[in-house]
Amino acid sequence: MSNIGYPRFSDGEMARRLEAARALMDERDVSALVICGHAANRRHYQADVHYFAEVALFHESFLLIPREGEPVLWSTAHNHHQNAIELSRIADTRDAPRVPGAGVIIARELQSRGLATARIGLAGSFFYTEMDALRAALPDLQTTNMTGALKRLRSRKSAEELAYQRKAAKGCDAVMEALREAIRPGITERDLQIISENAAWDADCEPTFLYLSSTNTRASDACVPNQLWSRRRIEAGDVINTELTVSYGMYCSQTLRPFFVGEPTPDYERIYDVTKSVYDALAGAIKAGTTLGTLYEIGLEIGKAGMTTVDGLAHGFGVDLLPPRVPHLLKPPEHLDEPLEANTTLVIQPNPVTLDRKSGMQLGDMGIITETGFERVHTHPAEVTRIPA
Repeated sequence: MSNIGYPRFSDGEMARRLEAARALMDERDVSALVICGHAANRRHYQADVHYFAEVALFHESFLLIPREGEPVLWSTAHNHHQNAIELSRIADTRDAPRVPGAGVIIARELQSRGLATARIGLAGSFFYTEMDALRAALPDLQTTNMTGALKRLRSRKSAEELAYQRKAAKGCDAVMEALREAIRPGITERDLQIISENAAWDADCEPTFLYLSSTNTRASDACVPNQLWSRRRIEAGDVINTELTVSYGMYCSQTLRPFFVGEPTPDYERIYDVTKSVYDALAGAIKAGTTLGTLYEIGLEIGKAGMTTVDGLAHGFGVDLLPPRVPHLLKPPEHLDEPLEANTTLVIQPNPVTLDRKSGMQLGDMGIITETGFERVHTHPAEVTRIPA
């Protein structure tokens, strides 16, 4: 096949990742790492495998990284296997037939490497059939869950990874500009979906998703962007909430923007004022060393304004959702004193909603945490866009 235009990290970057994984194995005293990936949530559940193999398949895949020796990648869909071989950065990429199944195949490989009774780390969402088969074949195998540790490792970005996310951010900005030009009374939510996908492709990126809700501010019945969009036609007096993710080489950026079509109600102007105030406070407070508790305290201003939230206040980002996370106002972070780290990417996304959950807005952006602040990577204005009706 032709790999023209397929984003590729440098050999040095891929070697750095393997070295970091093996350092993590030393720290956790495991002899190997076995990773499961699958295609759920737009292949984001392949993120752990993709980090080392630079391929995200549409079926289950399994990756074995030994502390010593060469890694091996298995793909489980025979008709997808040839493409996996062509794209994988793992030299030893094999087919894993449904019979005898991946669990048995992994067990045989561990046994052949003298790891039948070793302590190994598991990462990802394994299916019970594979785990049952693995444990039946190797009853003395010791396992420990390293999913969280691997996510934490992936949250720390290299310069090459940040370049991918900056590229994705440009794709987000292009989509938002296309939406700004397209939104008018009479256009449907479905039309906006099509426009957004085309704009992402035109920006040399890939559309991941556009969540969108529209409702009239005088009879509001939506408070957050909807994952399943409708064919509703936009009307004068509407508020539109959007949550947009665009990717480049599987690495994502995210921006959340509200739109007013014509004049909103005074109640919605107040919701927007709270949204913008909390967004600005979060962006101004973030830098390396800022604690999750500080961000949560800023978010509590939403409650003081007589509102609540539905979505989380902030989350790490990469190919998928990553730590740290600041949940919604009713659930404080588990570790309030956890500090933010430099060279990680964070999405801030305050979402004030009325207590009846009939009205709400959301404003957000991904940025890079630095030693001195929050580097916004989006150029689209961080404010509501007002569309003449």
